[in-house]
Amino acid sequence: MNSVPLLLLMHLLVAFLAVATVLAILFPRRPVLGVPQHWGLQLWQLSLIGAIGGLLMIDWWAVALSAVVAGYWSWRLWPQRAVRDTTEQPATPLLRLVAANLLYKNLGFERALQGLAALDADVLVLCEVTPEARGHFRRLEMRYPHALDTCAPESLYGILILSRFPLTLRSSGVGEDPLPRHLAADLSIGADRVSLVAIHPTNPLRFSRADRIPAEFDAVAQLCRAAQGDLILTGDCNAAGWSTYLRDLEHAAGLANDRKLRPSWPIWLPPLVRLPLDHVWVRGRVALLKTELGPNLGSDHLSLVAEIGWRDK
Repeated sequence: MNSVPLLLLMHLLVAFLAVATVLAILFPRRPVLGVPQHWGLQLWQLSLIGAIGGLLMIDWWAVALSAVVAGYWSWRLWPQRAVRDTTEQPATPLLRLVAANLLYKNLGFERALQGLAALDADVLVLCEVTPEARGHFRRLEMRYPHALDTCAPESLYGILILSRFPLTLRSSGVGEDPLPRHLAADLSIGADRVSLVAIHPTNPLRFSRADRIPAEFDAVAQLCRAAQGDLILTGDCNAAGWSTYLRDLEHAAGLANDRKLRPSWPIWLPPLVRLPLDHVWVRGRVALLKTELGPNLGSDHLSLVAEIGWRDK
């Protein structure tokens, strides 16, 4: 027998799923209205709950609507193939890259320093680096003699690249200009040169500035196209990998990754409830050999560790 409160709760759940999904479909490039698209995995999970609940209550409308929502998010989350298979050709190891959002409120500098040192990367890409944090991270420059940053005195959202390989600055932006918070450089690895673009677009939950997001991702695509040749793009994108922003960016700039689910934020939630906001892509002769979530460095994000290879042809 169906109780009225349970039936009402079921109808509210299904209505929420339908509204959130419709917003994601109709407004994928509207930063606020399109926010539900980043929670596609969670909407898919809830739609399965809705379908099961509808079956138990013999509520066929709830079953049908939940099944439609589940089908849509299944299509968005899994079946789409990467622009290019990143493992289609053999590649020799080139470098180990660590990307991490350190959280501007994180004052556990010693923990972050020890965690980063233990990862033994060749290149570190760090965002939300405050001026105070930048001072502490100068201790890493004995291991990483090449450094570039956007750590302005008044900014909480600096980007820092530390590298064992020589760096040549391409461009940078701290977020108040038409470009997103980004830092673009060339890595010189022996006789080879690889472009590295680090980004940290605006959080869509910062409603006062969310209107900038479409232009920011368009600018990222332009940055990647301007860096002709072999490229690595990484950062806290404040967007899920299946979002319209990142799918459009992949196609516009010819980028590829393995599209595996790596839920990195926020760390205090169970993995299936987190969002995959931290990403790395490659283009050209650069290949992703292995990518995985790294340790907690005191931030609300987990770090990202990528083993990057190099194709001879």
